[in-house]
Amino acid sequence: MDANRPFSGFAEVPHTADIALDVFAPNLEELFINAAKGLYHILGIRKGTKEVENIHISMVAEDREGLMVSLLNELLFHAANNQAGEFISLEINEYQLEADLLMLEKTGQQKEVKAATFNDLVIVQDAEGFHTRIVFDV
Repeated sequence: MDANRPFSGFAEVPHTADIALDVFAPNLEELFINAAKGLYHILGIRKGTKEVENIHISMVAEDREGLMVSLLNELLFHAANNQAGEFISLEINEYQLEADLLMLEKTGQQKEVKAATFNDLVIVQDAEGFHTRIVFDV
């Protein structure tokens, strides 16, 4: 494994105009969960303890990258409505995603992000698992 790459997680990386995040995981589902955690980290979101609702997300896209952008933008929509999600379950089959999330009241946010983008987004699988770089429009 690359000494600079964690086994699982995310790292904010320099980007000229926007915000970028490198995400790593041993499997595809964890990659998506880590991307969501990274998004919340970038936003500086603090989750409260008040449960708002359970939601089910079902998405179909042309590729995994499309699923990633759609999921992150869905989470941004909920963040704009003062909610932050905790994954209860997440399943990805080919280009379909099914997820259940517990939405918690958001108690704080430090940054604004407009959207997750397709800019240089490629999900790669190698001997160490999955990794990608996500660029967010700010």
